[in-house]
Formats: sequence, C-alpha cells, structure tokens
Amino acid sequence: MRNEEREMKKEKIKVHRTTEGTIFEVAFLVLAVVVWVLVIMMMKNAPDVVATHFDASGRPNGYGSPWGLLFPCIITTVTGAGLLAGAYFPDKLNMPVKVSTPRQYELVIRMTRIAAIIMLLMTLVIPATILFFANPSPWPVLGTVGLLLADIIVYCVLIKKAR
Repeated sequence: MRNEEREMKKEKIKVHRTTEGTIFEVAFLVLAVVVWVLVIMMMKNAPDVVATHFDASGRPNGYGSPWGLLFPCIITTVTGAGLLAGAYFPDKLNMPVKVSTPRQYELVIRMTRIAAIIMLLMTLVIPATILFFANPSPWPVLGTVGLLLADIIVYCVLIKKAR
C-alpha cells in the first residue's frame, strides 16, 4: 500500500446530525411503533397454526405458532436499526464502489437510511403475507427484497458517478 492509501484508510469520516438524519430517525421510530402494533395485532388474531417455512416453489413445508413469526420480525427491525446507526459510520460500510468524496459519502449515508426503512417494511410484510393470505406467496417478501436491491443498485450508480 502506498502512504496516501494508508492515510485515507486512517482518516475517519465524521457524520454530524442533520435535519435529514433526524427526519429518517424519527420516521423510523414512528414507523417501528406502528409496525409493531400491527404485528402484535396480527399475531393475536392469527389462527393457532400457521405456515412458518416455505420451499423454493413457495409451498408451505413447516407449520407452527404464529408467535414464531416474531423471530424474523425482530431480526429485520434490529437490522434496520443497525443500518440507521451505521449511517453515522459510512467509512465502515462495505461498498462495491470506491467512495472518497464528501458527496459520495452523503449518498452512502442516504442509501443506508433508506435501506433501514425498507428493512422495517420487511418487518410488516413477513407476518402480513403469511397471516392474511389463504395461500401465502413469497412474492411480497421477494418484492421487498427487490426494493432493497433497487435502493442499493441505484445509489451505487449515483455514488460511482459522483466522483
């Protein structure tokens, strides 16, 4: 490694609180409360046995208590909160494109915050898909994953162009 590269790796990016960041954090908190109220309401009204696992074609192949759906919901909520916190450390995020300018770091931060909101949406989509449809389909969950991938792809292109 050259000296310049070593110095760049040592340099830490300081992210200060901004209006945009505060809006994302408040929106995440409000949405998290709404999502979890809806998830708990869905669980209380669910049948005693629900599909909890699906094969590659989307057919259920595992059944259990609806309360077992809380595990993936907790994981997606914690992941979303982690992404929101990770936006304050953009130099620690593993990006597929080289990030070096302030504008690029700004885009990384925004992409991460949007991904946090999408993960929170996933928290709602998982139980809603399983509990509301007579034949649960993987498409709502896959659509949400597609939305997450679209966020990453669009922002990676913008970051690459923002040199």
